[in-house]
Amino acid sequence: MPLEIRNRIYKELLVTSLTKTPKPFLDNCRSATRYDWNLHPAILATNHQIHDEARSVLGTYNEFVVVERAAKELEQKKSDMQEEYSKVMQYRVKLWPGRKCQLGDIPNERMRIWVGNEDSSANGTENKSWIHVVLVEELRDLLVELSIYQGRHGPYRILGLVAKITVPKPTVEETHEERNARENKLMNPVMKLRFLSSVKVEGVTPGRSQAVSDQLCRSIWDHHTVYETFHELLDAGNQARDMGHYTVASGYYRLASDYASHFEKHKRYVFTDPIDPVAFMFKVNLQRSRNWIEAGDLFNARGAAGAALDIANAIFSVNGLGVGPPPVGADGRVKKGAFRKWTCECIKDGAARCGQRIKAEEIGAAYYYKSIAEYHVRGNSASEQADEDKMVGIGCCAISDTAPKDCIRELLELDTRITKRRMEESRPDHEESSDEWEDID
Repeated sequence: MPLEIRNRIYKELLVTSLTKTPKPFLDNCRSATRYDWNLHPAILATNHQIHDEARSVLGTYNEFVVVERAAKELEQKKSDMQEEYSKVMQYRVKLWPGRKCQLGDIPNERMRIWVGNEDSSANGTENKSWIHVVLVEELRDLLVELSIYQGRHGPYRILGLVAKITVPKPTVEETHEERNARENKLMNPVMKLRFLSSVKVEGVTPGRSQAVSDQLCRSIWDHHTVYETFHELLDAGNQARDMGHYTVASGYYRLASDYASHFEKHKRYVFTDPIDPVAFMFKVNLQRSRNWIEAGDLFNARGAAGAALDIANAIFSVNGLGVGPPPVGADGRVKKGAFRKWTCECIKDGAARCGQRIKAEEIGAAYYYKSIAEYHVRGNSASEQADEDKMVGIGCCAISDTAPKDCIRELLELDTRITKRRMEESRPDHEESSDEWEDID
């Protein structure tokens, strides 16, 4: 068999970008990682030639990070797995991925992180540790979970520990830009940690080494890191949703919710405005609603959209309204159209008063998502309010000064796509739909 064919087989068995599959919903919400690798390393045991060829493919197309934990403080017991939880749903989160084992050389090991206590480091017992191997793209999620991992009645579990971070020298020559990009990719996830007593970083530029060490030894959180991390998690969920990986998206929204809830409960000083933590929860529920709509879970989509609207209404009522009462016609009544316009203006005014922490078009999307879910959950018995919600949603996007150009178009396309899919699913033979469901121009 030619080497080209053998390499194609090795890739199908050993390259995670080809083999990985999203974990089921509950596993995604209970784990620090989002995908099952589905690798088949048993092929390496076939013979020496295949071992060398397959190992080369394994190391070329995967980027691994080794995390060694050598402290009892980082052990996770069953009783520790439910202390931090979302206000919307409660999950038991398994922090450490994979099996605990002793490993030797890892193909294409991009970085090794050893975390332990001062005694084990001083006594040279760094090799006596549990080892966990993750992909580079999984590292941020693991370290975000670790950064907020607390004891049931105590401080952060990582508090006072020491860390050694080693980045092996690349096997090929790099330009300055390539080295900077590689170090950013590896060090940015590490910067999520805090409260270590000392950190030694090897294999990166001296300036970056010192910056990482200083950041990880800080005893307080800064709002920039918290805000940036929250939005990174939310964006990662949205990207997974757009790929059709709805369980992965749910896992990211769970982590974003847990992260925001943690700081609301324990470290409120990181927020620059009291509205921020609830605005974060609004954004999580909004994206959850969209994700469940795409996944076909319209019941939960309706609940998440309703929760988002409840949060927005609570914020806006606290901050008051600046648009006056709704207009009254000559007959002393408020017409639907006038009331709808007034509602949109109130939402726009509320968004401005809150510093656009929740934008009018986001509230419009929540109204529209709720309407879509309402129609498909209740069918012909959908309330008249569902029609109003849809019109208010479009109105909010139209009146907003911050709405993207295609905001309304995206809502209409989503509505059309979901309606088309539901109609196709309702047909026994699942025939192809007619041209009447063409995409919106």
